[in-house]
Amino acid sequence: MKILLIVPAYLAYSYVNQAEALAQGFKNLDIEHQLIKANNTNELTAKIKKYQPTVCIGVGNWTEFDLFVATPQSLGCQTIPWIVSDEDIITAHVNDYNQFGLVITPSLHCKNNFIHSGIKESIIKVIPEAVNPQLWYPMSEQQLQPFLGYISIPISNANPLNQWDMIKIHQQHIPVIYTTGGDATKKGAQEVIQALALLDRSIPWIYMIKSWPGSVVFKRSIEELDLAQKLGIIDRIRYISAEYSIEYMRALMNICDIYAAPSRIEGFGLPHVEAQMCGKPVISLATTATQETVIDQVTGYHAKRDFTEKNYVKADITDLSARLHTLITNQSLRQQMGQNALKHALTTFAPEIIAQKFIDLFDQPQSPSR
Repeated sequence: MKILLIVPAYLAYSYVNQAEALAQGFKNLDIEHQLIKANNTNELTAKIKKYQPTVCIGVGNWTEFDLFVATPQSLGCQTIPWIVSDEDIITAHVNDYNQFGLVITPSLHCKNNFIHSGIKESIIKVIPEAVNPQLWYPMSEQQLQPFLGYISIPISNANPLNQWDMIKIHQQHIPVIYTTGGDATKKGAQEVIQALALLDRSIPWIYMIKSWPGSVVFKRSIEELDLAQKLGIIDRIRYISAEYSIEYMRALMNICDIYAAPSRIEGFGLPHVEAQMCGKPVISLATTATQETVIDQVTGYHAKRDFTEKNYVKADITDLSARLHTLITNQSLRQQMGQNALKHALTTFAPEIIAQKFIDLFDQPQSPSR
């Protein structure tokens, strides 16, 4: 069997991570495979003809049907879409996807979105995304110390909770809450800020937010900072907006004590698994895709849900605040949940485990693609 993984090079980097982790799983299982980060149809066509795969797996958002599904299919390749839907409804290609004997999606949340949009339930299978433990893992104190120095700005006579002095924060065991995403607002950062503002001011904590640079995201970043200013907790918020290497992102995850991302919109929740691979307790959101990666009260919490004025799902602020309070004030519970989280991630989302799920599906008879 020769497997070709296809991911559009121009999509969000999370899709590339999704494809690369699956490729690592096939490698661990000694399955012949190749990963293509395609920019256009002509480039992809040439590479497919050269590789001559047995099966092609298109990885990414459902919108990219023409590139990673229609192109390999037109060349006579058995093609299987592994697609994500962040929004509730898909608006195109429903009939095209219904021609397939198999469509794979990473969460029940996505599956329900596809069914609601008109894709046949009988052809949809759920296989979660993988996270590579060679890239995401708990870092030792010795490994963390240089990074803490890189991102710290010691200021004399500053507030004891100076959010810029991460060395001091780490030494004093002040809990660090962390949220990361291309758009932190969609990851629930504003809800986390509001929830933290409800806590007693005597409780020490720092909230670190990481987003990708961009005009729309910058506008939302300002909203977050304005909200923190209004609520009187701006001195405890550290906002980071830039593009970094996987090594940098892994270190950011490791210096936190709690990963909190009750995402408003999420097709799976890859950072939630990455956090658990690093041994961190995770706060997700009930009834959304993020709850599928976290075991409530074991590896973290499912915060209750509420709605915004735009009908997006969001976290209930009071319940979220209670979950944060519990973890912030109970170090032993954080450590226990973090250990549970690491075990859960390794036994559920390791690349070879997810890759084997694909192999098992390939061994089952499928309806023809067309």
